[in-house]
Amino acid sequence: MTYKAVLFDMDGVIVDSLHYHFLAWQHKFRELGGEVSEHSVLLHEGRNSREILPLLLEETNTSLSEDSYEAFIEEKRNYYRSIVKIQHYEGAFDVVREVCKRGFRTALVTASALRNMQNSIGEEERELFDFIITGDEIPRAKPNPDPYLTAMNHLGLSPEDCVVVENAPLGIQSAKNAGMFCVAVETTLGEEYLTGADVIVRKLTEILDLEQLKNTKSL
Repeated sequence: MTYKAVLFDMDGVIVDSLHYHFLAWQHKFRELGGEVSEHSVLLHEGRNSREILPLLLEETNTSLSEDSYEAFIEEKRNYYRSIVKIQHYEGAFDVVREVCKRGFRTALVTASALRNMQNSIGEEERELFDFIITGDEIPRAKPNPDPYLTAMNHLGLSPEDCVVVENAPLGIQSAKNAGMFCVAVETTLGEEYLTGADVIVRKLTEILDLEQLKNTKSL
């Protein structure tokens, strides 16, 4: 099958940032008297913060009035931005550039807030993507197919045209629910959590060796 586009998740695929998201959730939940598990945060990756918060409240047996959710989330995001040390996975943008060179369309599909995305990826690197969508812009986050279908529709393509690169179970489910081929990268979780993907690789740079992405496409 000839693919036409590669749709990249951001956190855990392009940007090595999830530990800082955990630290920010941990900081805020300690104010409530709860202790958040980093493993749990990794498994929830792909949901937006509005969906993650009530799940973490339940898991930590803590409570917060719903009218305080938005302020709590914004404080969490501000704390995250104050502590994060932005680091891209080795060769990440070399991969994106090579994918572009081979003739594929590209999109960045992230559950992160717009400001977090802008803080994580510079303007020059953002120009490598034909389309970017953040968690602020999608009412139904991963594992729903909406984020990837929105990117696909913007590019004027079909599910069978797209390869998704993910690192977490909910993102994989989102890609498969959208009917797309999915490659999972073992950056944050072991392969036992990634079995829903069509292919699992250890590093992002390995996707360039996959048959699906190896040859230059003529679009």
